[in-house]
Amino acid sequence: MIDHNNLEEYQEPMNYDLEFGGETGKYDFFLELAKSHPENVLELACGTGLTTIYLAEAGIQITGVDIVEPMLAYARHKAKDLPVEFIEADARTFESDQRFSMIYLTGNAFQAFLSDEDQIALLQTVYAHLEPGGIFVFEMRNPEGNDLSDEEEESWGTFVDTDGVTVKVSGTQTYDAGKQIMHWVTIRDWGHRKTISRIACRFTDNKALQHLLTSHGFIVEHQYANWDKTPFEPSSPLVISVCRKA
Repeated sequence: MIDHNNLEEYQEPMNYDLEFGGETGKYDFFLELAKSHPENVLELACGTGLTTIYLAEAGIQITGVDIVEPMLAYARHKAKDLPVEFIEADARTFESDQRFSMIYLTGNAFQAFLSDEDQIALLQTVYAHLEPGGIFVFEMRNPEGNDLSDEEEESWGTFVDTDGVTVKVSGTQTYDAGKQIMHWVTIRDWGHRKTISRIACRFTDNKALQHLLTSHGFIVEHQYANWDKTPFEPSSPLVISVCRKA
């Protein structure tokens, strides 16, 4: 079941890009992989197409899928005549006649699949749409490398919005250890107005993740701690998994 609070974070796509865009190290990581598997690439949970469009600008034939129409509308606006198609669909139930040489998620989107059933449905979608030997790539926050304790409101930083206003970002976190789900509340303060959004993310242990992947037809070929391919260690805050369809 979708936690519809998760969608609150994605209603202002232009400001979303200004707050979260510019991760060129990540974009280059996916571009390098895509160039090795150039036939047809799929990004699930693509949002405004930050990574999708970067790959399309480099000549990669790519499709982006997302469930939030305002994000897709802005992605299509930015894409113009690039070799990219954007489709509104749920990654758990997406169906296409196309088969892809590479499928990926980013922005820690894997963590938005909150239950075992959600994770399995996602992996079944990926497996069904990958060509034999195709690769599946995604990242998530590693529970062993992150502070999962409950926290009262604290400053998380700032960004400059579409009108040139510096927006202060703060938030709280509350962790449900039984369900492995972190609940974040994000507060954005423009000075003259405030917005509040909620998001829930599941923290999956890496050992459980590897078992989940191998039991659903994937070989885990590499795990990295960051986008420059530093090898993953148990205490790394991030785990980037590069898998191949068995």
